[in-house]
Amino acid sequence: MHEGLFRDLTPLLSPKAIAVVGASERHGSAGRLVLENLRNLGYAGAVYAVHPKYREVLGFPCYPDLRSLPGPVDSVAVLLAAEKVLPTLEAAVEAGAKAAWVLASGFAEAGPEGKTRQADLARFAAQSGLLVCGPNCIGVANLVDRVATYSVALSPATKAGGVSAVVQSGAICLGLANAARFGFRYLISSGNEAVLDSADYLAHLVRDPQTKVIIAFLEGIRSPQKFVAAAQAAAEAGKPVLVVKVGRSEAAQRAVQAHTGSLAGSDAVCDAAFRRLGVVRLDTLDELLEAAELFLTCPLPEGDGVGLLSLSGGQIGLVADLAADLGLRFPSFSPDALAALERILPPYTNIANPLDAWGSGDLESTYPACVEVVSREKGIHLLAVTRDTPPQVAPREVEQSLAVAEAAVRAARETGKPVLMFSNLSTTFHPQVKEVLEAGGVPYLQGTRETLRAVQAFIRYAAFRRKRLVPRDAGCPP
Repeated sequence: MHEGLFRDLTPLLSPKAIAVVGASERHGSAGRLVLENLRNLGYAGAVYAVHPKYREVLGFPCYPDLRSLPGPVDSVAVLLAAEKVLPTLEAAVEAGAKAAWVLASGFAEAGPEGKTRQADLARFAAQSGLLVCGPNCIGVANLVDRVATYSVALSPATKAGGVSAVVQSGAICLGLANAARFGFRYLISSGNEAVLDSADYLAHLVRDPQTKVIIAFLEGIRSPQKFVAAAQAAAEAGKPVLVVKVGRSEAAQRAVQAHTGSLAGSDAVCDAAFRRLGVVRLDTLDELLEAAELFLTCPLPEGDGVGLLSLSGGQIGLVADLAADLGLRFPSFSPDALAALERILPPYTNIANPLDAWGSGDLESTYPACVEVVSREKGIHLLAVTRDTPPQVAPREVEQSLAVAEAAVRAARETGKPVLMFSNLSTTFHPQVKEVLEAGGVPYLQGTRETLRAVQAFIRYAAFRRKRLVPRDAGCPP
């Protein structure tokens, strides 16, 4: 990674002591929610509430100002109005803080006065070396180390894990945190990015051994040079970066400018740069979540051959229509596989890839046997099996789904290939089925198009990785 281009963000993302300026006991206030998050996470570091009216807030000692703190702090949460932010940051630096998060809006997104205010903030940070997250964002949460300067209530269901998110929109950060089925290392809401931008966070996550997959929602790229350097480092480390970037339309570009004061930039240029750097671009948040689940759980495929098993000709028709637009390749079965499948399925079955493995309705005898045959095909590099199992299905449906899930787990274990199961409907899953798949290292994705887009992204990224691993002179005579 480029030396000197990126700074160590540990004081912001893993602080040992925190001051919360604007602490409050008022229900629903940011000053209360930040403290509640720290308490609920079981943060082990020092927490100092700061407010001139209180001596204690939610059991945390409270001080009238930053000068009165009994010890040093790494990070300061600034929960005050925009006009009070800069004086608070100045006091934070005097108190020895290395980092701060600014919640308030009213900066570059708020007209000429706000732009001046943001420029003053950025200038002070550059002069003092203060790491600043925001303004106009909900902060950061480090689920692994159980620390957060984060102004939205963290759900008890939001768990620690290997995905880190960098999100310029606070509402989308909240939505991703609450919707994801996987766990997070970091949730980073970057807001206006007056000082630290998405590239700074990406670079830190590339170096972080506990981050396995990086996801991002970008409204603009403030520093193309830094973003390219961070993406190159991710490619060298083999760490996937999955991105939803808005700004394709004029309406989106106007919305971005109004929201965070960011310039969306040329979409065609971004697309070309992403492809060159191996950054995986997706179109929707649902696609982002399904792709992250797949990247986090499965080994990369060794080729682009997809094997798909279904229980319905109608589902196969739907998959075929969507897959045609995505360029997915479903190789024909070998003669040996065709012969084996003919022995398993009724004579009237159209044996092809994608395969209708319903047979005559005896799912437990046909589907697992078909999974075994297809998974062993040399030309199949990724196996997808489809089975809808929403939480409210009948017990008999659960039994059948468990047979499919167990077959998928067995195929993954015995072949070492990436195997996934997916539901055509985005209705969540029956917990018994999900538990079997999770224990066996097989992701359960939801949504037909979302799953196919995740598979497309996975295969393309794997091809990018293989190309990088091939020596430049491979195949050339000495």
